[in-house]
Amino acid sequence: MEECPTPSFKGIELDGPYRLLHCSSRGDRDGVIQEIRKGVSPNVSDYDKRTALHLAACEGCTDIVELLLENQADVNSMDRWGHTPLTDAYSSGHEEICRLLEGRGGIDPVRLDSAPCCEIDQSEVDMYGKQLIGEGSFGEVYLVKWRGTEVAAKTIRSSIASNPRVNYTFRKEFSLWAKLRHPNIVQFLGVLKHTERLTFLTEYLQNGSLYDILKKKGRLDPRTAVSYALDIARGMNYLHEHKPYPIIHRDLTPRNVLLDDSGHLKVTDFGLSKIAQEKRSLGSYKMTGGTGSYRYMAPEVYRRESYGKSVDVFSFALILHELFQGGPSNMSEPPEAIADKRAYEHSRPSLSALFYPEDIKS
Repeated sequence: MEECPTPSFKGIELDGPYRLLHCSSRGDRDGVIQEIRKGVSPNVSDYDKRTALHLAACEGCTDIVELLLENQADVNSMDRWGHTPLTDAYSSGHEEICRLLEGRGGIDPVRLDSAPCCEIDQSEVDMYGKQLIGEGSFGEVYLVKWRGTEVAAKTIRSSIASNPRVNYTFRKEFSLWAKLRHPNIVQFLGVLKHTERLTFLTEYLQNGSLYDILKKKGRLDPRTAVSYALDIARGMNYLHEHKPYPIIHRDLTPRNVLLDDSGHLKVTDFGLSKIAQEKRSLGSYKMTGGTGSYRYMAPEVYRRESYGKSVDVFSFALILHELFQGGPSNMSEPPEAIADKRAYEHSRPSLSALFYPEDIKS
């Protein structure tokens, strides 16, 4: 067990904002509340960039950690050694505080750096003959060969991955994705190490997306529509039932649902939109209105409100509508205008057409 760095209070008047740090390190709950009520930021730091949350986590002051988190303390603030509050909690052996911080999205860059995250050596992947097969808001997708097998290589733009905290969050997500196994989700294979850009590999499905299918075929027969809907629902239910915390897709669209060789659908790119967001509280998140696809965006997301698994259910309902409709019924309208109407005017797609079975309508 390591000792916590000593707070840098030398020469600082403790009746100023730095008193919050002193009270947090001593477990003085009343003192912390008093300073916060004065308007002192919970993220004030000392000379070493150590915040009140660092100190409380290091000293094992569980109630102070809870109090600071309730007052929007930055769970992943980094001191000058690159340590977060979770780093300090781990090194000091405070398991309950570790659980608290992880529940709020806390990361420990030290542990992430020391444990390979499903890493694949660059020499195993033939990137020279790569073929661009898609582009998204986070980067490009290439068809490459890994050990002689065609796989999809997804690159994350440097403007996103160059941020150390974002990079750590990606790696933590990778560790999670590597453990997921379900017939209706695309299989994550690993992340390439020692590359200029953050790149990860998934299985390659050559038959295209649900978007491509609807664009080519139009309205599907009811049996196929229901079969496809069940595929998506099973994959999403698996993600939502993940323990201890559900995995929320946040960008469920026909483009993120792929067709495999057996004629079944698989959900892909779950969790990518999470990287640009801030986890606010257990099971509840904040998300910028520009994240995800406007045409399938839930009203609470567009209104920048806290949300949960229901945002994926809303997107699924719109996809289900399109399976019977043959695509969006409002293609002429700008996607953001559609999202705005749904968020503030309660606009919803019509179910008046004859080809919607009564059970589907309900």
